[in-house]
Amino acid sequence: MRLPSFYEKKLIVSGNVAEIYEYELPVSRFAPSKPLGRAGQTNTTEEQKRQNRVKRAQRARQKVHRLVNANFSNKSKFITLTYGDNKIDLKAANHDFTCFIKRFNRFVGHSVKYVAVPEFQKRGAVHYHVIMDCPYIPQKRIAELWGHGFVKINRIDNIDNVGAYLAKYMTKDLDDGRLVGVKCYFRSYNLKKPEETTNEELIEEVLSICDVERVAYSNKFDTDYFGEVCYTQLILKERINLAEIRKQMKSAAAPPLQKLVYC
Repeated sequence: MRLPSFYEKKLIVSGNVAEIYEYELPVSRFAPSKPLGRAGQTNTTEEQKRQNRVKRAQRARQKVHRLVNANFSNKSKFITLTYGDNKIDLKAANHDFTCFIKRFNRFVGHSVKYVAVPEFQKRGAVHYHVIMDCPYIPQKRIAELWGHGFVKINRIDNIDNVGAYLAKYMTKDLDDGRLVGVKCYFRSYNLKKPEETTNEELIEEVLSICDVERVAYSNKFDTDYFGEVCYTQLILKERINLAEIRKQMKSAAAPPLQKLVYC
């Protein structure tokens, strides 16, 4: 089925989290959805640079939020890796973390799914918040694989939005110069992407069949091109699969097969 050239709603599904955007003005499918960048700009002020860092940090938080919810649950393992000494060099610490993941993968015998966020402690030392899916491993063994300090395993079985739980640790101080030019999060390459649709028929079907646990967040904001945008974030009782729902809708809409009669 050919989609219309414009849409007024968008749904993004990440595991058990559904995000709904409702636009006051129609959005063209052919117009660029992101700014074209600063190409050709020669007089960028310090304030503009700061605002650009803030926007990049917000986009990174949003991406981590969705990636985590699309791939992990409150049954996943959430650990914090800390240094015994006061390691403040983030690039060197990131190298340590990459080596840790390689050792961890060799130990379990396969590539684990993970998302990790580095953060600075008050004393200036780097530590990492990591969510991953892996078999049971004693805390002592994980600490040995880490090899640089201490490991804490955090309980998240009472969290229904694990993506938001991890994303809150990202770039609390958006003007922190230590975060400029380095990765603000790490992820494995075996993660599935959140699902997205602007098909209003599919959106209505999803909202009609899904049980909502709670409304996590709701807001309205003005934009330059689309007018007022209403945003709602729902926590669903179960994880859903847009591709499967779309397949079921097509199957239900298909005409019954004619019985063949042979003479």
